[in-house]
Amino acid sequence: MRIWEITRKPRIVIRDLSLPLTVVRGEARRVGEEIIPVVKDYLRENVLGYITAIDLILPTSHYTSIRVSDALREHPLVTQDLDLGETFNLLRKFKVFGSPVVNDLSERKLIGVVSYNDMLNYLIKMNYKPIAETISEIMTTKNLDKYIVSWRDRVNRVWSRIVFHGQPGVVVVRDENEWIPMGVLTYKEFLRSGRWLFHRESEQRIVSPAKVQRIMLRGVLVATKDMPVEAVAKVVAEQDLPLVPVIDENGYVIGVVTYEDIIRAYLEGAKPGRVRVPITKALPIPVSREERVVFVGREKVLSQVLVSKVIEKPVYAGILAKDILVEELPAITINDTVEHARKEMLRKKTDYLLVVDEKGDVVGIVSKWNMLHAIGVKGPLWRRRTKDRYFIDYVMTKNIPRVRPDTPIEDIAFVMTRYESEVVFVVNEKNEIIGFITKDEVVKAAKNILGDLLVENLIIPGKIASVHPFHSLYHVVNKMKTLYLDALTVYDGSDVVGVVSTNRLLFVAFEDAKTGVKSRRLIWVRKLVKGAARKGRYVKITPLLAIDVMVPYRKYIPPNTLVAKAIDYMFMDRLNGIPVLSDDRSIVSIISKNDVLRELSRRAKKIAEVKIEEKANVKKEQK
Repeated sequence: MRIWEITRKPRIVIRDLSLPLTVVRGEARRVGEEIIPVVKDYLRENVLGYITAIDLILPTSHYTSIRVSDALREHPLVTQDLDLGETFNLLRKFKVFGSPVVNDLSERKLIGVVSYNDMLNYLIKMNYKPIAETISEIMTTKNLDKYIVSWRDRVNRVWSRIVFHGQPGVVVVRDENEWIPMGVLTYKEFLRSGRWLFHRESEQRIVSPAKVQRIMLRGVLVATKDMPVEAVAKVVAEQDLPLVPVIDENGYVIGVVTYEDIIRAYLEGAKPGRVRVPITKALPIPVSREERVVFVGREKVLSQVLVSKVIEKPVYAGILAKDILVEELPAITINDTVEHARKEMLRKKTDYLLVVDEKGDVVGIVSKWNMLHAIGVKGPLWRRRTKDRYFIDYVMTKNIPRVRPDTPIEDIAFVMTRYESEVVFVVNEKNEIIGFITKDEVVKAAKNILGDLLVENLIIPGKIASVHPFHSLYHVVNKMKTLYLDALTVYDGSDVVGVVSTNRLLFVAFEDAKTGVKSRRLIWVRKLVKGAARKGRYVKITPLLAIDVMVPYRKYIPPNTLVAKAIDYMFMDRLNGIPVLSDDRSIVSIISKNDVLRELSRRAKKIAEVKIEEKANVKKEQK
């Protein structure tokens, strides 16, 4: 999951660095924006920096001299190719709750903005489940007194904690010795209200600033340590609450939960040393732990295997990009419809199509995975008229990685894994495209490289790589994207009934550009009136299920099968994955083409680490 999928368009963009910060604050309050990019000009939109909601409360007087240039933040800037985990770590390091998203750090062209609220809403929308289950595992208890103030305290005390220490806010309690919450005071209350100004930067300084009770948010949503993280996350995301107090059975504050704590629960799990408290009230739809879809960072994806095998000193196999590239791929124009792309894939018997603009320049690719992701996750966006010329532009992958002809196959696989791309462009010294490398070409070439490895050395451990026949297509696609798999085993609890494969799924699920995706239509004939003829009928249209889109497949291989043999099965049966079962026919996992890419990526990473270590040893010897 790369951050450009979460990025949204900013509601305010500033060009004038000399603009008073109070003017920007008024506009931000009006439109409800908390991340405001500052660009060089409106044509190129090169980002100079940005202003956050916390920066907007720096002025403590209506007659302040503070300008945009005085409060401008230059770091951090998030690049569009970072994944969600990397972005979270970057924001956490700099103690900010959002940032502009740029194409790269050299050009710094504005793509959009992303905040903690955007990230949390995306995780909830995509049905990810938090790794930490209860609030007790993630709540902040260290230095809790910094998050507590009395309603009698002066407002400048809270202001300094937010502005200078990066706190999202504080909990307002009845008394400093009686921590019963009465409300909260966050940067949002400062931004909304102008009744707290104490003229810090003015000559006419107010001796007695306003009290906390004047601007605090009265009444507060609270959590308990045994509440599910998922339930609290939905409320926090919906209400956009930077801070939620956690109380005990007597109503006293024992901790706080921030945006950072909740997103951490989804990406990293419990804080070190925390013990999970049993959930007193189950979630509406209980989900078994092995079926949960949790976010997995790129580093963890590369490290997940059932049985690891140590490579003493990895070296490149000697297969280069120029040895496996193809000079031509079928193409469509950016003005074509998705239905036309589907027919073209069937006609040309290909999984990938180049997308060219009106000038004939290659601007991206469309793969079966691109369209599958749009169908299963993005929603019914294809329910547009055939004349809609921008749908291909929305579905296609635009930022295709490029490699040189002498790039080793291991590095090619690493690039594909890093950018989640099924195609790379091969370019010459002038950056001109001279060929293309698809995932299939890499997997075919890897057959000779990974000849000594077994399937158990590549596959993801556990039953998580399988789905039930009655799981929704949404759940199927979401799981494949999260685990970086291009195939899943359909397992009914006792036997394998089929395989969901991306190269076969698209044409089962897709119908046409007008009516959209196929649906299950359940019809019941019933009587409209008691004793009357059975004339009425009730029609219910339900989403596609895994059983509707799977390829019936009863074959399987044991974990000790050679990888080369598994690759042969994939191409022979035209599937992206083969089920892996134990001797007693219980599900183990699935071996997919993406698993092969992951193994080559691990080798590339290991080779790079060995080279760095050798250079360090050489420098030590020279000294």
